[in-house]
Amino acid sequence: MLVLDQPTAQRIVERTMLAIGHSVNVMSPDGVIIASGEPRRVGSVHAAARLVAQRCEPLLIEAADVHEYPGSKPGVNLPVTVGGQLAAVVGISGSPGEVSHLADLVCMTAELMLEQAALLAAGQHRRRQIEETLLAACEGKPVPAVWFEQLGIDMSRQRVALLVEATSQKSVDQVLAPLLPAVEQRHKTALAMHLSPRQLLLFLETEQPQPDPEEVRRLLNLPLRDDVILAVGATFSTHFQMGYQSARMTLEVGRRQAPDKRDLHYADFHVAVLWHSLGPGWQQSQLQAVLDGLLDHRHGALYLRTLERYIDCDGQIPYCAEQLHVHPNTVRYRLHKVESLTGLSPFSMRDLLVLQLALVTR
Repeated sequence: MLVLDQPTAQRIVERTMLAIGHSVNVMSPDGVIIASGEPRRVGSVHAAARLVAQRCEPLLIEAADVHEYPGSKPGVNLPVTVGGQLAAVVGISGSPGEVSHLADLVCMTAELMLEQAALLAAGQHRRRQIEETLLAACEGKPVPAVWFEQLGIDMSRQRVALLVEATSQKSVDQVLAPLLPAVEQRHKTALAMHLSPRQLLLFLETEQPQPDPEEVRRLLNLPLRDDVILAVGATFSTHFQMGYQSARMTLEVGRRQAPDKRDLHYADFHVAVLWHSLGPGWQQSQLQAVLDGLLDHRHGALYLRTLERYIDCDGQIPYCAEQLHVHPNTVRYRLHKVESLTGLSPFSMRDLLVLQLALVTR
């Protein structure tokens, strides 16, 4: 059932008065004036409006009959219905002979504005339901499948989780605020919720195994700027918690390991994301202890960078040397120094895995 609020009633008064040049009143079904071209009348009881609501028929009041309807003035009063239900009564002040021909225009305008308000309210109600359902799912709470069905959400569809963070108030106003309605308009199956005033979580349907951040920015029409960070999580179906946590941890790890990047991709940080998602305790200290001897060495930073590039190059020493602009033998020498300082060999798959975990979980 539509509940007529004062702002909507006031907009009806202003819109119709601008069109017809006569004072207009909007009353609730119980006859209380909610908005009026004569502000002093707001809040008073309009007896004629109450009668119109009861009969659901128009009522013309001549000057000689005003005394029969306390709180009323000469004019025309009409019922306004939305979806077959009485929503309000509108009155046009003036001689019935002068204003009767305006009744249909005023009534139609009021009905259209109330229908628009009803659609907006329904949309906002559905958005709240979606946000509450998604929030529960992201927090790992049990959410009945029927809730998603009632909201028209197909859980089996493949989606990607996206987290957009605005790091300044300017980007909140210019980017984040208009982003949600724009995405909902362009992508009808998109699901979204605000995690905070500065963070927006989106779930977009995708057929790609792992969408590229540049493609995602294009889909969202999201500008590339220093004060907006995009974190692209893992693709998933059904498990919204997994999708959300992958995007959240990608943002957290990416901010720490690549503070200058504005496009953060789960695929680039998946080892660290998976590790930190496990909530390690003493394991973290054990891994970091692996690097103590290396970090204490006067050339430790150089050896560390070489090891990182060696891993990035999939263990291909010539390619690594090319990237570092050094001779392949120099790369081999530095990697042997890593082995002597850590006790773990970069040339052993088992040891290299431990070294990589130590690097990406710093």
